[in-house]
Amino acid sequence: MKMNRLLPILLLGLLLPHRAWGDEIIQLVDKTKIVGTLVHYFDGVLTVRLPNGTDLKLPATKVGQIQFKLPKPRAAFSTPKKSYERLRKAALKGDLAGYLDCHSTYYQMFLHHQVELATPAKFIKRLKKEWGDVQLEVVGTKTKGNTAVMKVRRTKGSDSQEGELRFIKENGEWKMILPL
Repeated sequence: MKMNRLLPILLLGLLLPHRAWGDEIIQLVDKTKIVGTLVHYFDGVLTVRLPNGTDLKLPATKVGQIQFKLPKPRAAFSTPKKSYERLRKAALKGDLAGYLDCHSTYYQMFLHHQVELATPAKFIKRLKKEWGDVQLEVVGTKTKGNTAVMKVRRTKGSDSQEGELRFIKENGEWKMILPL
């Protein structure tokens, strides 16, 4: 697939509004390299913010390749269990940003939409109710490549049941995915 056809697909998936990845290295077809942050793509033209703050408009046909720099993985997400503990603490505190951060990128968008529909206050109330009155115990975790399945025992009073939570590794961090 030619770069001018592939570029819009890459940009749609990677240029998220909340992105704070840093500078990208853009190599033009003539091998010239430009360092900057992609801020916009429309109608075959990339807008790149240069380190001095000016915007440069580049036709996509002139771009040979783009190297994206991702942030370093955070220690708080180094294992599925650490991610789960962070998720639970955020839910109990009503920390929506922290709660959303514990989910994979795809599910963050989904959950953000749910928060907007319910209103943040109602969503926080529901989180605290779901996570607050129960004891949760991690029974075991099986990891295979970039995926993991964690068995959790949920106890409320004399009622006890086990379930599974699924995680995926994104940029070196374990993030939870929702059961659908």
